[in-house]
Amino acid sequence: MARGISIKPLVLILFLVVTVLGAAPPVQAEPLRLTGLQLGLNAGLTRLVVEASGPPAASLAASADGLGLLLSLPAMRWAAPAPTITAGGLVAALGLPVSGPDGQLGIAIDLIEPAVVERAFHLAPQGGRGHRLVIDLRPAEPNAFAAAFVAPVHLPLDSVVDIAPPPVGTPGERRRLIVLDAGHGGQDPGAISASGRYEKDITLNVAKAVAQRLRATGRYRVLMTRESDRFIRLPERVALARAREADLFLSIHADSLSGDRATRGASVYTRAEAASDTEAEALALRENRADQLADGMPVNEVDDVVSILLDLASRDTARLSSRFAGLLTASMGETTPLRRNALRAANFRVLSAPDVPSALLELGYLSNPADEALLFSEAGRDRLAAAVVGAIDRFFGVDSR
Repeated sequence: MARGISIKPLVLILFLVVTVLGAAPPVQAEPLRLTGLQLGLNAGLTRLVVEASGPPAASLAASADGLGLLLSLPAMRWAAPAPTITAGGLVAALGLPVSGPDGQLGIAIDLIEPAVVERAFHLAPQGGRGHRLVIDLRPAEPNAFAAAFVAPVHLPLDSVVDIAPPPVGTPGERRRLIVLDAGHGGQDPGAISASGRYEKDITLNVAKAVAQRLRATGRYRVLMTRESDRFIRLPERVALARAREADLFLSIHADSLSGDRATRGASVYTRAEAASDTEAEALALRENRADQLADGMPVNEVDDVVSILLDLASRDTARLSSRFAGLLTASMGETTPLRRNALRAANFRVLSAPDVPSALLELGYLSNPADEALLFSEAGRDRLAAAVVGAIDRFFGVDSR
């Protein structure tokens, strides 16, 4: 009988070979394919969407000349037609992906003005689209831009945060003055819920809850445009904030949609002459018109005052208003339902102060039973107030967590 090969010595030989020479290199993973690149606007923010065959990771750094950004996409190759939109919002020009010496794709982003990341998050495949990395940019001061990109920012962000807050005030510095404006009041009830409850009541209750929390921190002074059920004209609310040199003005409202019990969620608005959408425009018209006519005040008298304020509007104030609105939207979204595209803009007269950062918070819809129950409950108001105070702390660079 012929002698066969012994298995044990063969296994031993193979083991020694692998041990001495090392294991064979692993098969290299197929690089992700970059399948789409889109640029657009989202309620005052500039939005860049990167679509890929798998969850994309990226880093964002200041360009060498300091006038733009470079988006780096490691382990990815370009597999898409050229984007149809290469400029918009804060972006003057969007370069096509170019492979660098290290093999990763780089996309040059030329900016019209300095910008920082407001938020960046991942979306899973849906509706025939692949994995998406959504990056929202907002305007920033040059020093905030420089501080934000001292080192590359890795995306997506772990949480919705502001990566370039203003410096924290020094000890002994005056406390920030926050003006809280409870919408409507007196003969102007505002929106009315299906059960007959008034917007003017919930706005006042929430404003009081926010004021109580702000005062309890010891960091802020608080001024309310009304502390009881009385009517105040819009120009008077604006003038109060300006006369007292407020650091922030927040107008608090709730909405209602006739015949629609399904729509719900909070939204945040900044002032813009051109509304972000038709719904925002309609809401601003309702708020402006209701207040003008509540006590028979002539429309053209209000318009004269507002036109002067709008002519004086400060670009820096608009930037700060947009920044706070983004932080407020993010903070609200952590604990309460939000409308789709919750960050919006419209020509609200109550936000027309040219030298006070201002935003309008719509708490939800009184026409929706769930929102109505939330808004008129003590627990709901407390949750809303905590979200507002959290956003104010982040706006002024205070880490209250």
